[in-house]
Amino acid sequence: MKYEPLKRHLEAAYGLDHLRLAFDEIETVLGFALPRSAREHQAWWSNTRIGHTHAAAWLDAGWKTSALDLSGRRVTFLREAERGVAEGASPFRHSDEALAVSLDLLTPAALQMLDREARSIGADRETAAASLLNALAVERRRALLADLAQPVPAGAIDAAALVREDRDGR
Repeated sequence: MKYEPLKRHLEAAYGLDHLRLAFDEIETVLGFALPRSAREHQAWWSNTRIGHTHAAAWLDAGWKTSALDLSGRRVTFLREAERGVAEGASPFRHSDEALAVSLDLLTPAALQMLDREARSIGADRETAAASLLNALAVERRRALLADLAQPVPAGAIDAAALVREDRDGR
């Protein structure tokens, strides 16, 4: 992963609940320059995985972006505190193919939803979770395609151009 060095850097920041970094410090950690969109558009720093492969670096490390200063070229990362998880530890086990979340982290309502789905499809909780996530993904793709079909207002930032720029910078 292109942004893996940033992930490792954040994971190594033990005992800190926030970390303020200048863009040039991030570039030093990464070993390459940030794309132009990172310097010009707040959206690049969003805490969203969809369309932002770079955001997975800080999100997977258990951090999120907070105070962004584009003119000062600095961003603050905040450690995400998870319920029932030791400070600095990730509540998730993940690989390139799978993500595991402890059931202890789910609310009673979420567990009830999993159990309802499991009963309706005649499966276990894990299969029910996969079924629910797939249904949500299908709905998100439909909504995204509907949004992309809308004309872009004059003067608006073209998100597709930002994604292409980031992709081409790899």
